[in-house]
Amino acid sequence: MVRFRAQICAAIAGAVVCGCAGAPADTKPNLVNDIPPAAETSVVTGALPPTGYQLTEEEQKYDCPKLTGLMQIRILQVRGYDSNKKTSVAARGLQALTTPIFGGTKEGVDPDAQYHKDIAKLHAYNQQLAFLKCKTFDLGAELAATGDTTPTPRYGPQ
Repeated sequence: MVRFRAQICAAIAGAVVCGCAGAPADTKPNLVNDIPPAAETSVVTGALPPTGYQLTEEEQKYDCPKLTGLMQIRILQVRGYDSNKKTSVAARGLQALTTPIFGGTKEGVDPDAQYHKDIAKLHAYNQQLAFLKCKTFDLGAELAATGDTTPTPRYGPQ
């Protein structure tokens, strides 16, 4: 009976290993948006982008309310970031190891890099708001604020 169970377990393990080996080489879509490659010049300022984030064509078509809403949400998400309150290196390593095998998201594998991407995106969006002559955010003050107060654009045309 024990030998039969061992054979069943070996057969299941073999099927899982073969299934993983036969999986397509393409990785699952990542929920964390990677920074698009920087162009030679910024559409907003005509100079090299200081933030390291280049707006996509779709993002350049956003109007003031859409950009403002996206920024409010992102500011609220980033506001709670604390580099001392993140998962352990072991947990992130285990997630990075198992994600290619079992699938899933890479969200949270590198919280510091995600934080810097979010800040770069906020600066690029704020530049786009200024380019569109919309009210812009004081990112320093909004990110330093505590609580769940909704970020409000303060500078620019009325």
